[in-house]
Amino acid sequence: MPSPATHYRRRKVLLSQSIGKMKNPRMKLSRKIDACATADNEESLTQSNDSTELRATITATTNFDYSNSPPTITNNLIQKNTRFLINKILYPSHLILFLSITAFNRRSEPTLRDIAVAAMIFKVRRFQNNKDIDIICKFLNVLGVQRTPKSMKAIEQQLHENFDLKKFYKCYYICSNCGASDFDHIVTCKSCNDAHTFKFYLCSIKHQIQQLLSVFGIFSTLKEEKIKNMNLFFNTKYGEILREIEDNAFTMIINSDGGSTPNKYLSLWPFILTLNELPIPDRRYLENILVAGIIPTGKKPTNSVVQTCLNLIYEQLIQLELGQEFYINDMDQRKIIHFYNIASCTDKPAAALMENVVQYNAEYGCPKCFHAGELYHGRRRVGANEVKFTIRVYPFTDFQLRTQDKCSQIVEELANYSNQINNNNPIRIKKTTALAKTKTKKQKKEDHYGHLGCCPLTKLKYFNYGISFLSDSLHTIYAGAFKQLLRLLFNSEYRRERWSLFKNITEIDELLSLVQTPSTTQRRFRSLKHIAKYKGSEFRCLFHFGSTAILQCMNNNELKTLLLSFVTAINLASANYVTDESIEAVKKLLNYFVQHFQNIFGLRHMSSNIHSLLHIHECLKFIAPLWFYSTFAFEGIDKDLISTVHGTTEFAKQLIRQHILYRDAIIQHKNERYPMILFTFNENLLNRKQSKIHYKNFVDLCYLPNPVSKELYDTSEDGIATHVQSFFNDDLTFYHSLIISSVLLKTTVVTHGKLVGDSCISFHFADDQTRFGLIRAIVKSKQDSVRLFIEELIEKKPESSKFKFKINDEQYQLPNIFRLKRSKIFHLKHPK
Repeated sequence: MPSPATHYRRRKVLLSQSIGKMKNPRMKLSRKIDACATADNEESLTQSNDSTELRATITATTNFDYSNSPPTITNNLIQKNTRFLINKILYPSHLILFLSITAFNRRSEPTLRDIAVAAMIFKVRRFQNNKDIDIICKFLNVLGVQRTPKSMKAIEQQLHENFDLKKFYKCYYICSNCGASDFDHIVTCKSCNDAHTFKFYLCSIKHQIQQLLSVFGIFSTLKEEKIKNMNLFFNTKYGEILREIEDNAFTMIINSDGGSTPNKYLSLWPFILTLNELPIPDRRYLENILVAGIIPTGKKPTNSVVQTCLNLIYEQLIQLELGQEFYINDMDQRKIIHFYNIASCTDKPAAALMENVVQYNAEYGCPKCFHAGELYHGRRRVGANEVKFTIRVYPFTDFQLRTQDKCSQIVEELANYSNQINNNNPIRIKKTTALAKTKTKKQKKEDHYGHLGCCPLTKLKYFNYGISFLSDSLHTIYAGAFKQLLRLLFNSEYRRERWSLFKNITEIDELLSLVQTPSTTQRRFRSLKHIAKYKGSEFRCLFHFGSTAILQCMNNNELKTLLLSFVTAINLASANYVTDESIEAVKKLLNYFVQHFQNIFGLRHMSSNIHSLLHIHECLKFIAPLWFYSTFAFEGIDKDLISTVHGTTEFAKQLIRQHILYRDAIIQHKNERYPMILFTFNENLLNRKQSKIHYKNFVDLCYLPNPVSKELYDTSEDGIATHVQSFFNDDLTFYHSLIISSVLLKTTVVTHGKLVGDSCISFHFADDQTRFGLIRAIVKSKQDSVRLFIEELIEKKPESSKFKFKINDEQYQLPNIFRLKRSKIFHLKHPK
């Protein structure tokens, strides 16, 4: 199953829910179900098959002394040394306690600016346009609501006094042919007389970073996450970079891709930067991203245009590498901070534009190696309907990787060659015939391995050709290689092939209908009959949760091993962290998959996506597991950014304006003086998962919903309700679900017959042996102790629970997937 990090949640606890509810502020909540360090006793229940007698085993544990845990913080100390305390906080829970105390210093009555902040957050989160906000403001003023802004313009002035949009961007006009740029609008390029130009809005990255660091708590989060990543990914190049850079230095990833606007004839190409040292759920939120620039265009920008844009962005990035002075709200100080852009994560067409190489389906089109590929001439249909086609395929063979030294040498030779041509005959380009142009381009590709020029980003300290251009999971794996595999297996076009599963679609659909996916799954897969309309998230869900259903219907052992090798490799690559051994295993498994994919399906289907699987292990070695970087996040960012645009013209300017004002609103929202009533309202708007609204009761480190009737459970003599009640003297309160450490858990009663289920968990006791089970009941005693009543899942036969297979005399095991059955073994334990 996919890493929890791939699901985007907002892991923020409302301060209003924290006040007075943290019984032990020093205790750190864990995401895992861990019975080794629970605050109360654990009971392990066993029911034998030949006896109905229940035996309870009490496991001794250490009780925490709540009275001595939290540090003493007085009001005088808060008033005199506020910033000092923030710097000395050792535990995240101390920060929660500190913020809870300072909540008493918040304004009781909202000001005009406070209401403007809430209105701006409402506008962005609820996709309102300026006219809607004007009407709402007018309505509130008619009702006589005090301190209400009169219009969107008034809100803008409250958030950013004397706001002048021109101060936050520079507009360039770039020639599509030669890449020459100018501030003034030009009809034809002065250098090459080309009439096609692109607009480019260059945004100030430094100003956006200053805005971000003005948000209270961001700098502390960056420092904390940097240390965490340094330890978690110590064996990767990314971990090495974190150890090498300065203490106050952080890293970024850049992305660029086109997104549609309300005007179907115009799209936006934003250049987006995200900070790697922000937690995964927070990294993709609008307030935390950096927009380096935007190209509004009706057609795809050329290599020359993109490289000119990157040159302009590079000038800012190199200054950030050298270090810039920023004001840090967390510390109330100004410090020199460094930011390093280390990688690019895009789809294949955008990667070619960013690296300044030919497209992925051209000769030497792979952005990570010098595999030239070869042309495949084929035929489709027969008789009068026969169609001939030519495509580029990538046979399984040895190849040479693109390295910084080799590519820099090629680019330098290319630049010298271009300068020599231009010096000998400056107007040659205009007088060259079409045939000569084609011949020159072909010679250029052969001599320069697909490079079209220099990539400005590679002049940065840690950004290199090849390795810094990451192969993402969305376009390469799920909507790439896996989509192609499914098309071959289930498309009617190949129903007569020996490897086709077209006749098994109905059977597999029945098995898939029994699969319960976690509620955090973004989109559940539909029937295989609609596979042509699948989205990328559906392919991901089917890959991780439905692959066993496909395996059960495979009679061809070679095909079964092929799928097992693919799923095993990607599961290993999606783990919480990667080791040298797991990276080597991923390399071997994907090499096997690509080689045998060609043997089974033929050279015709060896596309660039299949070839790119051979580079997945290089990305793992360079940065981190697949969940750490992905265009899934960037696709969502593009959608959120463009959703702030509502007008019919000047889309880029609208986006820049809304982004700046929205972050200004977030800065004020995080201010310690912001009224609690509006703070709570804004947090409900900002919370991407609305579960906190229904889970308000904080008991025993858990958030509980409203209780349910005991009669909903089996109350017979051998029923679940009777079993769990027998271990308590007082009557119990029953629940269907709870939330602990942002993880939602549900019982089998509420998930029965549904496609979504959160009742299957892993847990362990003091023996550290991981077990699996189903949550049969959730109860709370009168002493406010919360317990899960778990039915353990066991193996059908010894050592039969794991999927094992052999490749080249090496045995592999499919991780995170097990064959288990229900038992009569029950455990009672705390959800932690």
